[in-house]
Formats: sequence, C-alpha cells, structure tokens
Amino acid sequence: MATQKQLIANRLNAKKSTGPSTDEGKARSSMNALKTGIDAKTQLIRGEIWTDLQELIGEYHDRFRPTTPDQRLLVDTLIDCDWLLRRFRAIETQLWEKAYHIFDITLAQAFTDKSDEFTRLQRRIDSTQRHYHNALNQLRRLQAEEAKTAPEADPAQAPATEPPSAVLATPEDQTPNPANGFVPQTAPDSPNAPLEGAPRPPRPPANRTAPRI
Repeated sequence: MATQKQLIANRLNAKKSTGPSTDEGKARSSMNALKTGIDAKTQLIRGEIWTDLQELIGEYHDRFRPTTPDQRLLVDTLIDCDWLLRRFRAIETQLWEKAYHIFDITLAQAFTDKSDEFTRLQRRIDSTQRHYHNALNQLRRLQAEEAKTAPEADPAQAPATEPPSAVLATPEDQTPNPANGFVPQTAPDSPNAPLEGAPRPPRPPANRTAPRI
C-alpha cells in the first residue's frame, strides 16, 4: 500500500504532465476517444458528408450489435466496404459525365473512350463486394458460435409448475384405504357396497311352521 509521501509525490508528478505538445502528438491523442477507426473524419474526402457516414455507422451497429473486438472489426469492415461502394458509384457517374463533355457523342463511344477507367473501377467494385461478403460471413459465424455458448437460463430460477399428473384429486376421486387390509369386492361408489364400519342389517326371521293343535 502506498504511503502518504508516495501519494503526494504521485500527485505532483501528474501535474507536470500536460499532454502532447507537438502537432503530431496532439493529432494522435485526438483519436484516443474513438471506439473504432471507422468513425474518424479522415475517412471522408471532399464532397462526402460526415452525417451520412455517422448514420451508416449507427445502422450497422444497431443491426449487428458487436460484443467482442473481432466482431467490431468485422462490423467496421462492412461499414468501410459499404462506404467505398457508394464512393465508387459516384465515381462511375462522374466518368460518364466526363465522357459526355463532347456534344453529339453516342453512349457507345463514351464507353469506348473511357473503357479502361470503367474496367479498373469495376475491378475495385468487385473486390470490395467480395471483401464485404467475406466479412459478413465471418461475422455471422462468430455470432452464431457466441449464441451456442451463451449460458442457458438457470432452471432453479424458473417458475415452478406442476405437471398435470401432479394435480391433487378431489375427495370424490380418491379411493379410501380399507381398514385392516380388507378390500371390498364392490367399488366404493356403488350404491350396493356396504359402508365400512356401519352395522350390518339384521337377518330376516326364518319361516317356521305353526304348531298343530
């Protein structure tokens, strides 16, 4: 445990630290608060809108909700690829507009004049799309594995429910235990069954012939 003198010395040393003093150090420390590198403003180029990128980042994080660093990296890759594909589409539009700077030019001639540029651009689009789907498949695999290893609910905390067979029967449905192991031959609910413990009815007198006089 630190002594009082050491605590005082630590406070004094901390006051001497005023942060980075050079422009390079300040630029590096300005990125410390970022969770990922994808939402740095250096991602943008002229003509692109910062709020559009922020909205795209929010949509992907709300959709996938990464919980581990590798999941966050894959989500950032998806965002980066999506943003690049938007940029490439804008470049394609600008190539067509540049090819049409000559009046009375046909569509086929404009494509022929810029075929090399269109080919290179299409290769970049195809590569970015493959990169996107590769990252998407990896992210789905990681999240599926995480779902399988997630702890199951504790059965002790589940509400106790009795199975239908455990429902207590009504007194009418229960068979009384016979005394002294005697099992009546007639079902208890039969109207002719003698009640247990009840006195037996007297036997009728035997028919006797009256004496002759």
